[in-house]
Amino acid sequence: MSAVYTVTWLLRLPYPARNMLRRWRGMLGMMVGVGIALGIGMTLLAVARASIDLYTADFRTSGADLYVVAQGGTLIPILPSDTPGTIKHARNVLARVRGMPEVSAALGLMHWSMVREREGPKRPDRPTELVVAMGVDGDPTAIPNALALKHGRWVRRSDEVVIGSKLSREQSLGLGDTLRLSDRDFTVVGIGKLRGLGLAFSADALAYMDYRALRQRAEIGDLVSIIAIDTSQPEAVRRHISELGSLSVFDAADLVKQAEDVNAAAMVMYWVLIVLTLAIAALFVSNMLGRSVAERRLEFATLRAIGIPTRTILLTVAAEALLVSVVASILGAGLSLVLGSVLNGTVAPAYALESLYSADAGLFGLVLALALGLGLVSGLFPARQATHVDPIEVLREA
Repeated sequence: MSAVYTVTWLLRLPYPARNMLRRWRGMLGMMVGVGIALGIGMTLLAVARASIDLYTADFRTSGADLYVVAQGGTLIPILPSDTPGTIKHARNVLARVRGMPEVSAALGLMHWSMVREREGPKRPDRPTELVVAMGVDGDPTAIPNALALKHGRWVRRSDEVVIGSKLSREQSLGLGDTLRLSDRDFTVVGIGKLRGLGLAFSADALAYMDYRALRQRAEIGDLVSIIAIDTSQPEAVRRHISELGSLSVFDAADLVKQAEDVNAAAMVMYWVLIVLTLAIAALFVSNMLGRSVAERRLEFATLRAIGIPTRTILLTVAAEALLVSVVASILGAGLSLVLGSVLNGTVAPAYALESLYSADAGLFGLVLALALGLGLVSGLFPARQATHVDPIEVLREA
Protein backbone atom coordinates (compact mmCIF):
# COMPACT_ATOMS: atom_id res chain seq x y z
CA MET A 1 0.00 0.00 0.00
CA SER A 2 1.54 3.27 -1.15
CA ALA A 3 1.74 6.27 1.21
CA VAL A 4 -0.27 9.39 0.40
CA TYR A 5 1.57 12.70 0.78
CA THR A 6 -0.34 15.96 1.22
CA VAL A 7 1.17 19.00 -0.49
CA THR A 8 0.67 21.94 1.89
CA TRP A 9 0.37 25.56 0.79
CA LEU A 10 3.95 26.18 1.91
CA LEU A 11 5.29 23.56 -0.49
CA ARG A 12 3.39 25.17 -3.36
CA LEU A 13 5.41 28.39 -2.98
CA PRO A 14 8.65 29.00 -4.92
CA TYR A 15 11.76 27.89 -3.09
CA PRO A 16 13.03 31.44 -2.21
CA ALA A 17 9.68 32.45 -0.67
CA ARG A 18 9.34 29.11 1.12
CA ASN A 19 12.84 29.41 2.51
CA MET A 20 12.27 32.93 3.88
CA LEU A 21 8.98 31.96 5.52
CA ARG A 22 10.62 28.99 7.19
CA ARG A 23 13.30 31.29 8.65
CA TRP A 24 10.93 34.07 9.67
CA ARG A 25 12.30 34.46 13.21
CA GLY A 26 15.81 35.29 12.09
CA MET A 27 14.47 37.51 9.30
CA LEU A 28 12.26 39.38 11.76
CA GLY A 29 15.22 40.05 14.05
CA MET A 30 17.21 41.54 11.18
CA MET A 31 14.25 43.66 10.06
CA VAL A 32 13.71 45.09 13.54
CA GLY A 33 17.42 45.78 14.08
CA VAL A 34 17.89 47.51 10.73
CA GLY A 35 14.55 49.31 11.14
CA ILE A 36 15.67 50.84 14.42
CA ALA A 37 18.92 52.02 12.80
CA LEU A 38 17.03 53.56 9.89
CA GLY A 39 14.51 55.16 12.25
CA ILE A 40 17.31 56.87 14.17
CA GLY A 41 18.87 58.08 10.93
CA MET A 42 15.58 59.47 9.60
CA THR A 43 14.89 61.19 12.91
CA LEU A 44 18.29 62.87 12.84
CA LEU A 45 17.59 64.05 9.32
CA ALA A 46 14.15 65.41 10.24
CA VAL A 47 15.58 67.23 13.26
CA ALA A 48 18.24 68.78 11.03
CA ARG A 49 15.52 69.94 8.63
CA ALA A 50 13.54 71.39 11.53
CA SER A 51 16.59 73.35 12.70
CA ILE A 52 16.63 75.10 9.31
CA ASP A 53 12.87 75.61 9.43
CA LEU A 54 13.26 77.39 12.77
CA TYR A 55 15.09 80.12 10.88
CA THR A 56 12.96 80.15 7.74
CA ALA A 57 9.43 78.93 8.58
CA ASP A 58 8.21 82.39 9.58
CA PHE A 59 9.61 83.93 6.41
CA ARG A 60 7.96 81.23 4.31
CA THR A 61 4.60 81.61 6.07
CA SER A 62 4.46 85.39 6.33
CA GLY A 63 2.91 87.26 3.41
CA ALA A 64 5.69 89.85 3.49
CA ASP A 65 7.56 89.80 0.18
CA LEU A 66 10.59 91.90 1.09
CA TYR A 67 12.58 92.67 4.22
CA VAL A 68 14.70 95.81 4.49
CA VAL A 69 17.56 96.26 6.96
CA ALA A 70 20.48 98.64 7.28
CA GLN A 71 23.35 97.94 4.91
CA GLY A 72 25.57 95.31 6.52
CA GLY A 73 22.75 94.00 8.72
CA THR A 74 21.35 90.49 8.53
CA LEU A 75 18.16 88.69 9.51
CA ILE A 76 19.86 85.28 9.73
CA PRO A 77 22.58 85.57 12.39
CA ILE A 78 25.75 83.56 11.85
CA LEU A 79 27.75 84.99 14.74
CA PRO A 80 26.35 86.23 18.08
CA SER A 81 27.29 89.77 17.05
CA ASP A 82 25.19 89.67 13.87
CA THR A 83 22.11 91.94 14.04
CA PRO A 84 19.78 93.65 11.56
CA GLY A 85 21.28 97.00 12.57
CA THR A 86 19.20 100.20 12.67
CA ILE A 87 17.63 102.24 9.90
CA LYS A 88 17.92 105.95 10.64
CA HIS A 89 15.26 108.54 9.84
CA ALA A 90 12.70 105.77 10.03
CA ARG A 91 9.60 107.92 9.57
CA ASN A 92 10.95 109.41 6.36
CA VAL A 93 12.05 106.01 5.00
CA LEU A 94 8.72 104.39 5.89
CA ALA A 95 6.78 107.26 4.30
CA ARG A 96 8.76 106.92 1.07
CA VAL A 97 8.34 103.14 1.02
CA ARG A 98 4.61 103.37 1.65
CA GLY A 99 4.34 105.98 -1.05
CA MET A 100 5.60 103.58 -3.71
CA PRO A 101 2.67 102.55 -5.95
CA GLU A 102 3.74 98.90 -5.90
CA VAL A 103 3.66 98.65 -2.08
CA SER A 104 0.45 97.37 -0.46
CA ALA A 105 1.62 97.61 3.16
CA ALA A 106 4.82 98.20 5.13
CA LEU A 107 5.70 97.62 8.79
CA GLY A 108 8.50 99.25 10.73
CA LEU A 109 9.84 97.11 13.59
CA MET A 110 12.16 97.97 16.46
CA HIS A 111 12.93 95.95 19.59
CA TRP A 112 14.24 97.24 22.91
CA SER A 113 14.64 95.95 26.46
CA MET A 114 12.27 97.50 28.99
CA VAL A 115 12.13 97.12 32.76
CA ARG A 116 9.13 95.34 34.19
CA GLU A 117 7.85 96.77 37.46
CA ARG A 118 5.57 94.96 39.88
CA GLU A 119 3.04 96.29 42.35
CA GLY A 120 4.07 96.99 45.93
CA PRO A 121 7.15 98.54 47.49
CA LYS A 122 10.42 98.16 45.66
CA ARG A 123 13.07 96.12 47.42
CA PRO A 124 16.68 97.10 46.79
CA ASP A 125 17.76 93.44 46.60
CA ARG A 126 15.15 92.48 44.00
CA PRO A 127 16.78 91.75 40.61
CA THR A 128 15.74 93.86 37.66
CA GLU A 129 13.26 92.14 35.34
CA LEU A 130 13.77 92.91 31.67
CA VAL A 131 11.17 92.34 28.96
CA VAL A 132 12.10 92.68 25.30
CA ALA A 133 9.46 94.83 23.62
CA MET A 134 8.87 95.10 19.88
CA GLY A 135 7.52 98.42 18.62
CA VAL A 136 5.42 98.06 15.48
CA ASP A 137 4.78 100.98 13.14
CA GLY A 138 1.81 100.02 11.00
CA ASP A 139 -0.94 97.42 11.00
CA PRO A 140 0.39 93.84 10.77
CA THR A 141 -3.06 92.54 9.83
CA ALA A 142 -2.60 94.28 6.47
CA ILE A 143 0.07 91.70 5.56
CA PRO A 144 -1.32 88.16 5.19
CA ASN A 145 -0.10 85.71 7.84
CA ALA A 146 2.31 88.24 9.36
CA LEU A 147 0.37 88.14 12.64
CA ALA A 148 -0.16 84.81 14.41
CA LEU A 149 -2.67 85.36 17.22
CA LYS A 150 -3.70 82.56 19.56
CA HIS A 151 -6.06 84.66 21.66
CA GLY A 152 -7.40 88.20 21.65
CA ARG A 153 -6.71 90.92 19.08
CA TRP A 154 -4.02 93.31 17.89
CA VAL A 155 -3.31 96.58 19.74
CA ARG A 156 -5.52 99.59 18.98
CA ARG A 157 -4.19 102.06 21.54
CA SER A 158 -0.80 103.08 22.85
CA ASP A 159 -1.46 101.52 26.27
CA GLU A 160 -2.10 98.01 24.93
CA VAL A 161 0.27 95.13 24.22
CA VAL A 162 0.23 91.71 22.61
CA ILE A 163 2.54 89.23 24.32
CA GLY A 164 4.13 86.02 23.10
CA SER A 165 2.90 82.69 24.41
CA LYS A 166 6.21 81.97 26.15
CA LEU A 167 6.16 85.35 27.92
CA SER A 168 2.54 84.75 28.88
CA ARG A 169 3.36 81.35 30.36
CA GLU A 170 6.54 82.34 32.18
CA GLN A 171 5.15 85.59 33.60
CA SER A 172 1.65 84.17 34.31
CA LEU A 173 -0.02 86.86 32.20
CA GLY A 174 -3.35 86.52 30.41
CA LEU A 175 -5.84 88.62 28.51
CA GLY A 176 -6.88 91.70 30.48
CA ASP A 177 -3.87 91.61 32.83
CA THR A 178 -1.71 94.67 33.36
CA LEU A 179 1.96 94.65 32.42
CA ARG A 180 3.91 97.62 33.75
CA LEU A 181 6.96 98.49 31.67
CA SER A 182 9.25 101.47 32.26
CA ASP A 183 6.78 103.39 34.48
CA ARG A 184 3.73 102.79 32.29
CA ASP A 185 0.86 100.32 32.53
CA PHE A 186 -0.05 98.29 29.45
CA THR A 187 -3.12 96.09 29.12
CA VAL A 188 -2.65 92.66 27.54
CA VAL A 189 -5.16 92.43 24.69
CA GLY A 190 -3.71 89.51 22.73
CA ILE A 191 -1.40 86.51 22.90
CA GLY A 192 0.58 85.70 19.78
CA LYS A 193 3.57 86.79 17.72
CA LEU A 194 4.72 88.44 14.51
CA ARG A 195 6.36 86.32 11.85
CA GLY A 196 9.45 87.23 9.87
CA LEU A 197 11.45 89.20 12.45
CA GLY A 198 14.67 87.25 12.29
CA LEU A 199 14.04 86.24 15.91
CA ALA A 200 13.10 82.61 15.41
CA PHE A 201 13.90 81.52 18.97
CA SER A 202 12.50 84.55 20.82
CA ALA A 203 9.45 85.78 18.89
CA ASP A 204 7.20 84.06 21.47
CA ALA A 205 8.95 85.86 24.33
CA LEU A 206 8.35 89.44 23.14
CA ALA A 207 5.84 92.12 24.11
CA TYR A 208 4.44 93.84 21.01
CA MET A 209 3.27 97.44 21.27
CA ASP A 210 2.67 100.53 19.21
CA TYR A 211 5.93 101.97 17.91
CA ARG A 212 5.23 105.45 19.30
CA ALA A 213 4.71 104.01 22.79
CA LEU A 214 8.05 102.22 22.54
CA ARG A 215 9.83 105.40 21.43
CA GLN A 216 8.29 107.34 24.30
CA ARG A 217 9.34 104.86 26.99
CA ALA A 218 12.70 103.78 25.55
CA GLU A 219 13.79 107.13 24.09
CA ILE A 220 15.42 105.44 21.12
CA GLY A 221 15.01 108.18 18.57
CA ASP A 222 13.73 107.87 15.01
CA LEU A 223 15.00 104.33 14.35
CA VAL A 224 13.71 100.96 13.18
CA SER A 225 15.63 97.74 12.69
CA ILE A 226 13.46 95.98 10.07
CA ILE A 227 10.93 97.06 7.45
CA ALA A 228 8.61 94.31 6.19
CA ILE A 229 6.90 95.00 2.85
CA ASP A 230 3.93 93.43 1.11
CA THR A 231 4.04 93.97 -2.64
CA SER A 232 3.01 92.30 -5.86
CA GLN A 233 6.08 93.62 -7.70
CA PRO A 234 9.08 92.88 -5.48
CA GLU A 235 11.72 93.54 -8.14
CA ALA A 236 10.38 97.05 -8.86
CA VAL A 237 10.25 97.85 -5.14
CA ARG A 238 13.77 96.48 -4.68
CA ARG A 239 15.05 98.89 -7.34
CA HIS A 240 13.27 101.85 -5.74
CA ILE A 241 14.66 101.02 -2.29
CA SER A 242 18.19 100.74 -3.67
CA GLU A 243 17.83 104.40 -4.69
CA LEU A 244 17.28 105.36 -1.04
CA GLY A 245 20.84 104.27 -0.21
CA SER A 246 22.48 102.42 2.72
CA LEU A 247 19.76 99.74 2.80
CA SER A 248 19.81 96.01 2.05
CA VAL A 249 16.77 94.19 0.69
CA PHE A 250 16.06 90.46 1.05
CA ASP A 251 13.19 88.27 -0.10
CA ALA A 252 12.13 84.92 1.39
CA ALA A 253 14.29 82.94 -1.05
CA ASP A 254 17.38 84.95 -0.06
CA LEU A 255 16.74 84.30 3.63
CA VAL A 256 16.15 80.57 3.10
CA LYS A 257 19.44 80.35 1.21
CA GLN A 258 21.25 82.16 4.03
CA ALA A 259 19.73 79.81 6.63
CA GLU A 260 20.81 76.77 4.64
CA ASP A 261 24.33 78.17 4.37
CA VAL A 262 24.42 78.80 8.12
CA ASN A 263 23.34 75.22 8.83
CA ALA A 264 25.48 73.61 6.12
CA ALA A 265 28.10 72.37 8.58
CA ALA A 266 25.44 70.91 10.86
CA MET A 267 23.78 69.15 7.91
CA VAL A 268 27.13 67.60 6.95
CA MET A 269 27.53 66.25 10.48
CA TYR A 270 23.99 64.84 10.43
CA TRP A 271 24.65 63.13 7.09
CA VAL A 272 27.90 61.66 8.43
CA LEU A 273 25.97 60.17 11.35
CA ILE A 274 23.25 58.88 9.04
CA VAL A 275 25.74 57.23 6.67
CA LEU A 276 27.51 55.63 9.64
CA THR A 277 24.16 54.36 10.91
CA LEU A 278 23.33 52.88 7.50
CA ALA A 279 26.79 51.33 7.25
CA ILE A 280 26.35 49.66 10.65
CA ALA A 281 22.94 48.36 9.53
CA ALA A 282 24.48 47.01 6.31
CA LEU A 283 27.24 45.25 8.24
CA PHE A 284 24.62 43.78 10.56
CA VAL A 285 22.64 42.37 7.62
CA SER A 286 25.78 41.09 5.93
CA ASN A 287 27.03 39.34 9.07
CA MET A 288 23.64 37.81 9.81
CA LEU A 289 23.24 36.55 6.25
CA GLY A 290 26.83 35.32 6.23
CA ARG A 291 26.16 33.35 9.39
CA SER A 292 22.96 32.00 7.86
CA VAL A 293 24.83 30.90 4.74
CA ALA A 294 27.49 29.17 6.86
CA GLU A 295 24.80 27.30 8.80
CA ARG A 296 23.02 26.26 5.57
CA ARG A 297 26.05 24.92 3.67
CA LEU A 298 24.55 21.44 3.60
CA GLU A 299 21.26 22.81 2.24
CA PHE A 300 22.98 24.75 -0.55
CA ALA A 301 25.20 21.78 -1.37
CA THR A 302 22.15 19.55 -1.67
CA LEU A 303 20.44 22.09 -3.93
CA ARG A 304 23.45 22.25 -6.21
CA ALA A 305 23.76 18.45 -6.20
CA ILE A 306 20.19 17.98 -7.41
CA GLY A 307 20.68 20.50 -10.18
CA ILE A 308 19.27 23.77 -8.77
CA PRO A 309 20.88 26.57 -10.83
CA THR A 310 23.49 28.74 -9.15
CA ARG A 311 21.46 31.79 -10.18
CA THR A 312 18.50 30.58 -8.08
CA ILE A 313 20.66 30.22 -4.98
CA LEU A 314 22.21 33.64 -5.61
CA LEU A 315 18.80 35.27 -6.01
CA THR A 316 17.52 33.54 -2.86
CA VAL A 317 20.14 35.11 -0.61
CA ALA A 318 19.95 38.48 -2.41
CA ALA A 319 16.16 38.48 -2.06
CA GLU A 320 16.50 37.95 1.68
CA ALA A 321 18.74 41.03 1.94
CA LEU A 322 16.35 43.06 -0.22
CA LEU A 323 13.31 41.97 1.80
CA VAL A 324 15.05 42.88 5.05
CA SER A 325 15.89 46.33 3.65
CA VAL A 326 12.36 47.01 2.34
CA VAL A 327 10.54 45.96 5.51
CA ALA A 328 13.17 47.65 7.71
CA SER A 329 12.71 50.87 5.75
CA ILE A 330 8.98 50.81 6.43
CA LEU A 331 9.57 50.08 10.11
CA GLY A 332 12.22 52.83 10.27
CA ALA A 333 9.90 55.41 8.71
CA GLY A 334 7.15 54.48 11.17
CA LEU A 335 9.53 54.64 14.13
CA SER A 336 10.84 58.02 12.98
CA LEU A 337 7.32 59.45 12.68
CA VAL A 338 6.47 58.21 16.18
CA LEU A 339 9.63 59.78 17.62
CA GLY A 340 8.87 62.99 15.72
CA SER A 341 5.36 63.11 17.13
CA VAL A 342 6.79 62.78 20.64
CA LEU A 343 9.34 65.55 20.01
CA ASN A 344 6.78 67.94 18.55
CA GLY A 345 4.14 67.11 21.15
CA THR A 346 6.21 67.25 24.33
CA VAL A 347 9.67 68.75 23.85
CA ALA A 348 8.93 71.55 21.35
CA PRO A 349 6.16 73.22 23.43
CA ALA A 350 8.48 73.31 26.45
CA TYR A 351 10.79 75.60 24.46
CA ALA A 352 7.93 77.55 22.83
CA LEU A 353 8.85 76.13 19.43
CA GLU A 354 6.34 75.07 16.81
CA SER A 355 8.36 72.08 15.68
CA LEU A 356 11.56 70.18 16.43
CA TYR A 357 10.89 67.50 13.81
CA SER A 358 10.13 68.20 10.16
CA ALA A 359 9.66 65.16 7.93
CA ASP A 360 10.72 65.69 4.34
CA ALA A 361 9.46 63.17 1.79
CA GLY A 362 12.36 63.79 -0.60
CA LEU A 363 15.05 63.31 2.04
CA PHE A 364 13.25 60.27 3.45
CA GLY A 365 13.14 58.80 -0.05
CA LEU A 366 16.88 59.36 -0.41
CA VAL A 367 17.55 57.55 2.88
CA LEU A 368 15.32 54.67 1.76
CA ALA A 369 17.15 54.44 -1.56
CA LEU A 370 20.49 54.36 0.26
CA ALA A 371 19.14 51.67 2.59
CA LEU A 372 18.00 49.51 -0.32
CA GLY A 373 21.33 49.96 -2.11
CA LEU A 374 23.33 49.09 0.99
CA GLY A 375 21.03 46.14 1.62
CA LEU A 376 21.72 44.70 -1.82
CA VAL A 377 25.45 45.30 -1.45
CA SER A 378 25.47 43.73 2.01
CA GLY A 379 23.71 40.65 0.64
CA LEU A 380 26.10 40.30 -2.30
CA PHE A 381 28.99 38.74 -0.39
CA PRO A 382 26.91 36.13 1.47
CA ALA A 383 25.16 35.31 -1.82
CA ARG A 384 28.45 34.76 -3.61
CA GLN A 385 29.60 32.65 -0.66
CA ALA A 386 26.49 30.49 -1.04
CA THR A 387 27.17 29.87 -4.74
CA HIS A 388 30.75 28.77 -4.05
CA VAL A 389 29.71 25.85 -1.86
CA ASP A 390 31.29 22.60 -3.17
CA PRO A 391 28.48 19.99 -2.94
CA ILE A 392 30.85 17.00 -3.04
CA GLU A 393 33.02 18.28 -0.20
CA VAL A 394 30.07 19.33 1.98
CA LEU A 395 28.16 16.09 1.45
CA ARG A 396 31.30 14.08 2.25
CA GLU A 397 31.66 16.05 5.54
CA ALA A 398 28.00 15.42 6.35
